Amino acid sequence: MQISKRKVEDAYQKNARYYDLAVKVLYPLIGLKINRYRKKAIEYLNLKPGDCVVDLGCGTGLAFPLIIDKIGPGGKLIGVDISSEMLSVAADRVNSAHWKNVELIHSDIEQYNIPSGINGVISTGVFGYLTEREKLLKNISESLVEGASVVIVDGKRPQKWPSFLFRLFVTLSSPYGLTETYFDNSTPELVSRLFNNVTFEDIYGGLIYISSGEKHD
Repeated sequence: MQISKRKVEDAYQKNARYYDLAVKVLYPLIGLKINRYRKKAIEYLNLKPGDCVVDLGCGTGLAFPLIIDKIGPGGKLIGVDISSEMLSVAADRVNSAHWKNVELIHSDIEQYNIPSGINGVISTGVFGYLTEREKLLKNISESLVEGASVVIVDGKRPQKWPSFLFRLFVTLSSPYGLTETYFDNSTPELVSRLFNNVTFEDIYGGLIYISSGEKHD
């Protein structure tokens, strides 16, 4: 059963201050290196100095340093998230780094109207929560300049995992609103249909994937 957006928002509101600890310390203990996956995903965007990038479901801004390193002070980064508490942590990160080219937007990403002229869109650990994935991907496509890319890092049901191990992972991740349904979605197929030069990579034993695609001519 699909978890409601209200419950997802509540989960991240409650756990925002512990999110970075989970990603940087707890998940690596079981070999789940999300920041490494983010770094690999950002490489798919082929960013250059001065580019404008949107991070959908930016959370606490863990991808921000990696993106800023690519686009430089002349670029722009827009971070969008449904949780005001996660954005508060992201704002602290932005202020501590003295970045002047980051805009944070509190919004449901499925309702956010992405501006035109975007050079790249990234989304990490979000699409499994969504109900209108195709609509959002079309919104992304319309916002991108020709040849620009979208990259999605998310979860899928692992075919080679024992069922008990998968259920255990879901249980451990439940504080962030994950259910088994989260891992059953057709996002990669939608990317393949709506974008060109699509790539797909399985990681972490098939539980995580990175999918990218370029805007149609």
